[in-house]
Parts: sequence; structure tokens; C-alpha cells
Amino acid sequence: MSVGTLGGSGRDRLNRVGLIAGGGQFPLLFAHAARKASVNVLAVGFEGETDQALAKYVDEFHLLKLGQLNKLIGAFRKAGITNVAMAGAINKTRLYTRLRPDWRAVRFLNKLRNKKDDSLLRALADELETEGIYVQPSTIFLPDLLSPEGTLTRRKPNRLEQADIAFGWSLAKAIGRLDIGQCLVVKNQAVLAVEGIDGTDATIMRGGRLCREGAVVVKVSKPTQDLRFDVPAVGFDTIESMKRVNGRVLVVEAGRTLMFDRDKMIDAADDAGISIVVQRDGALPAENLDKDALSALNDGTAFKSLPPDIVEPKAGPQPPSLLIRAPRSDAVKVGVIGVGYLGRFHAQKYARLPEADLVAVVDLDPSRGRRVAMEVGAKALNDYRELMGKVDAVSIVTPTPQHFAIARQFLSAGIHVLLEKPMTKSIEQADELISIAEENGTILQIGHLERFNSAFTAIRPRLQNPMFVEAHRLAMFSERGLEVDVILDLMIHDIDIVLHIMGSPFKEVYASGISVLTRLPDIASARMVFENGAVANLTASRISTKSMRKLRIFQENCYFSADYAIKRSYAVYKEAESGEDGFPELSMEEFEIVQKDSLEEEIFSFLNSVRTGKKPEVDGREGRRALAVALGISRQIEEQMRGKCIPGPKAPTFS
Repeated sequence: MSVGTLGGSGRDRLNRVGLIAGGGQFPLLFAHAARKASVNVLAVGFEGETDQALAKYVDEFHLLKLGQLNKLIGAFRKAGITNVAMAGAINKTRLYTRLRPDWRAVRFLNKLRNKKDDSLLRALADELETEGIYVQPSTIFLPDLLSPEGTLTRRKPNRLEQADIAFGWSLAKAIGRLDIGQCLVVKNQAVLAVEGIDGTDATIMRGGRLCREGAVVVKVSKPTQDLRFDVPAVGFDTIESMKRVNGRVLVVEAGRTLMFDRDKMIDAADDAGISIVVQRDGALPAENLDKDALSALNDGTAFKSLPPDIVEPKAGPQPPSLLIRAPRSDAVKVGVIGVGYLGRFHAQKYARLPEADLVAVVDLDPSRGRRVAMEVGAKALNDYRELMGKVDAVSIVTPTPQHFAIARQFLSAGIHVLLEKPMTKSIEQADELISIAEENGTILQIGHLERFNSAFTAIRPRLQNPMFVEAHRLAMFSERGLEVDVILDLMIHDIDIVLHIMGSPFKEVYASGISVLTRLPDIASARMVFENGAVANLTASRISTKSMRKLRIFQENCYFSADYAIKRSYAVYKEAESGEDGFPELSMEEFEIVQKDSLEEEIFSFLNSVRTGKKPEVDGREGRRALAVALGISRQIEEQMRGKCIPGPKAPTFS
């Protein structure tokens, strides 16, 4: 039913609505939203359940005892109310304690087959309909309360937690079919608690105490649930309960769960290291985790996920498709220049971070710009110069040849810049941008995304004087990024990582490569040598039949492996004592990965640098350093392709 129409015939406009109000804030939110929609509200509440402050926000308020069904119906009939909504919870334990039903309620209860939620509420709706009173969705004025699909927090579930999500989800749905409860607490694919009449928070406490930490809380709608009057709900109190028992993941159903105090809830979860995952029924275990931006580009899924042409929205309340957070009072005003494949991801991340106020997106393609702007709730512009004076910072996600001219204008105007890699086409351009940023006191951060990858951040603190590194970066062919070669497109990520972790000055590089599908090298191999004898072998291809982003690091008595794509890291150690056969004993440690979205972490770090003046994780000088090596490799391969190879190239200058 669309907002503003009557039940029954559905032909007349809705100008009055009845509200059967339980406890909590939902009735207050309903009344406020109805008033904004110019709809009068007659509310019926219950002693000991309903917040009597509701009377201030409705046109007429009746407070009854729980069980006075005849008075409830009479209040609506006397006022001529034919449409009602049910909002707020009723403490179900009162059904067994203080309930004193009137004669109509006694007859009503005696007709019930059981007192399960579904049976009780459906029967009440039927009883109301016998009097010409129709129950409408409780979200009729509040579609934004329905939870959007995706991972709403910075922390994402790890692989073990993903397995628990899949396990708990199927069981929660099965229990829902029995109309027992909507919530399960699980860990290590074992059920710790099932929701009963005591409710979700009590279930979390029971289950969480059994496992002490790491509980996964799954709350779903029942398969036959009537969402007109019985919508599962979570809120800030849910996170507080999880914090008390060191819970780690909350999973709810997209579009079928109310989420109260969403911003406050997400902030509390972020502070506590709790993941909030919202998925649709039937989703695969990891399907609703935010896809790593580089993975999406490398495996081609970025091209499949572009927003469709603008269409008219469907009738009726629709849950939001993308989480958009309200900016804080001190949020950084930002714009995104270039909203193609990667730029759209930038816009989405800014939109979901309250530290940012996304003012506008800019794209030369007006249609694409409008689509992305609509998706993230920002303005669409065609000329980046229109951002001047309106923003504090920008992300520049355009083709590399355009980086220098655009970044120079914003840095000169005192506007902070997050510049995608490679930062410029030449060292001279990079030097000029660095100089302008330093002269104006502006942040210049370069988008070397793997620095923020959870697989790398897990091993970074453990590295001590690595002596050999091997990196493989393979991608399937796509039409994006062809203005540069595979070194500047892909290998530069690994060049930056190697320069970052090596504890010795760079000495020289030996490289080879070839063009296959384009006029520039599509596959390349490089051997980086450092002053202390350390070596790094890098391989990059953009014409592979599969995607791969792996890093291997060897140091004394230890070997590390990181898979950027699946975010997995482990180490193999040589133990001090030898085995019985005289060979060294080996042990293996798999690191617990704190799953986070790399691009979201990069943008969060950039915003933090803008707000605090702190040096960014990858500043202009580090971006220049990686660019210098990459350009040296490109020149060397170009010489080879022209038949003019020169041995033993000098190291590029990093000053």
C-alpha cells in the first residue's frame, strides 16, 4: 500500500490513522513522521508499556490497560478510524502475570490455537477487520528505518565468523518457521542461545556468557512473518548488550529489520570492534561484505555493478539501497572528481562515513554523474572548478594524464587532495605538486590502497629486516586504465609496499616485459635490489585468465605470506631446536585478520589527516618514490622493446 491511501478500497487519501502503541521509541517516531506527512494520529497506549510522552505528538491519546480490547476498538470506531498501525513492543511476560482481559478479549484469546506471536497478531488483525479497521505497515511513514543491505561498520567479519553467519542464518530461519523466536547466538558453528519470550537482549546475554567472547548474533524475520505489525528490530541497546559479553558480529535481514538510532548504533559498534552485517535471505556467506575495490577492478565485477539508468521508484516504502550517514558537525566537506569504476567507490565510502560531508560528485559524463550523485545523496557537477570554495578536500579519481592539472589547482587553493595512483605522469609534475602542498600546508595523500589491506596490516608489525620479497599481481583484461602500462597500472602497488618495508636504500632494478593486447607493456617482471643485498621480485600482468594479488616475505628464520584478495595472512617459523632427524623444526601461525574495507580505511585515514594535520599514511614524497621506480622500470622495458636495452640501470632519485 502506498503512503497516503486507505485500506479496503485503496481509493481514498489517508488523512487520519490510528496507532496501537507499545513501548520504546517506535510509536514516537511513527507519530512524528505521520505529523510531517500531514496525517492526524489517534493513539491508544497501555499502562506500564507506552511512553505517555506520546500524547504530546498525537492529536488524540487514550491510555488503556493491557487486555481492554473492546475499549481499544471502541476508541477507533468512535473517531471513525479505519486504518491503524501497530508500533512498539509489548512485554510478553505480562501475558502470564498482570493481564486482566475484558470479555471481548477473553473470547478472542479463547479462539486462539496458541499464543505464539504470529498467531496472536494475525488474529488481532482479523478481529479489527471485522469492525472495518485495517492494519497497515508500521513503516508506512518510516521506510528509512528499514536496514540497508551491506556491512555497515568498518570492521568486517573474518572467515570463521562468515561460517558462523551461514550456520546461524539457516537455523534461525528454521526456528522462525516454528514461530519460536527470531534470534540465535552462535560461535564455532554451535548454537549457544535461542530467543524465547525473554527477548533479544536477554538471548544475547545468555549466549554471550557461555562463550565469553566472539559471539555471532543472528536476527532474522520469520519466513511467514506479517511485516505489517511484527518487524524485527535492533538498536543501540542491542550493541550495548553485545559489548557486555564481548560479542563480535550482529547479522540482520535487509529490508525486513528496523534499525533504531542507526548512526549511534554504528558508531558504538565501530568503537567496540563489532561488525554489523545486513544481508538478504539467500545471500552467500561473504556476499554482503564490501568487495575490496582492487578485487572488483581486477576481476571485472566493477563493470557489472554500475548503477542502472535512473528509473521511477517503485510504489510504497522502499528500504535504502546504500547506507548514507548524516555528517557530523565538524565533518570535512568533500567532493569526488571522476566517478567511473573506482571513483564511484570513493563516493560511496565518503557517503557512509560521518566524518565526511559529501557535497558533490563531478564527471564529464552527465548521465553517470547524476546516477552516482543520486545513489550517494550528493549534487552532480560537470566542471570540477565548481567545487572551489565549497569543499575542504577532494578525491581525484580521473585518468592519470589529468591528475597533475586538477590536483595543482586544488592544492594551490588550499584544498586537501587524495590523489589516485600513479600520482602523475612524470617526476617533474610530482615534485611540483609536493612543493605546492608543502607551501600551502595542505594534505597530499596518494592512493596506494594495499597499505590499508587487512592482510598486509596483519603482518606489517612483525617484519624485521626482510631480505627477499616476491609479489604476484595478475588481473583479467579490461578496458580501464589503458592510458598507462601495467607497471603504472598494477605493479606500482607492490613497488610501494616493497619500498615501505625494506630497511635499506634502493639500489637498482632489472626488468623485462612485453605488450600483448595494447601498445604498452601488458605483462612485466622486475627485480629490485637494495643496498643491503635484499631483493624483491615483482610480477604483474593485466592479461591473465585469473586474478591474483599475493605477497611473500622472507626474513631470518621466518616466512610470511599475505593474500590481498581473500585477506589471509600466515607465517612459517624456524624453531630454535632441531627435530629428531636433525632438520629444523617448523611451526605455522595463521593470523587473525581484522577484516576492514581497504578503500574505506584509506579514506578514513585521509579525513583524519585533514582534520588533525597528521602526516598521511602515503604522502606525496612516498608516492613520488614509488612513481620514480615505476617509471624507471617502464623506461627499461621500453628500451628493450625498441632493441636498445642497457644493463645495470641506476636507481632513480628519491629526493
